[in-house]
Amino acid sequence: MKLKRTLASLGAVAALTLGALTTGTATASAAMPNCSGYAKYLDRAGYYVNIPTDGQQGSNFCAMRRGASGEQVRSLQETLWQCYGQRIDSDGQFGPATETALKRVQSALNLSADGVYGPQTRDALKWNWNLWTTGGHRCLRLTEAPGPLS
Repeated sequence: MKLKRTLASLGAVAALTLGALTTGTATASAAMPNCSGYAKYLDRAGYYVNIPTDGQQGSNFCAMRRGASGEQVRSLQETLWQCYGQRIDSDGQFGPATETALKRVQSALNLSADGVYGPQTRDALKWNWNLWTTGGHRCLRLTEAPGPLS
């Protein structure tokens, strides 16, 4: 009888652990603030990019998913198009086409292809940087841009 209870307890612990592991990403992104604004990053070479932020604190540690809208979505869409060849409209609406394009890129970057933008996706993406003076652009990760960023 004691062995049965021990096995049952171990089974319950294993089920809870597995549940926590499989829902951990969704729970973490659900608790993260929404990207409701953007910050303009400017590098030493004169290129700039609009990076999604939470809008209130100015933190770029935020999440964005289907239903979001604004310049922060447009910046993501332009990055998906210019740097990854995903032919989607840059309309500022995070709809099914943006979600599908983001899933494709996340998969190509060996990320969890959930169609939700968050810090891991932000850091892995090569962003579409634009040049102030000529309108040219280039694709670089935030860590690859000639620093310091301001």
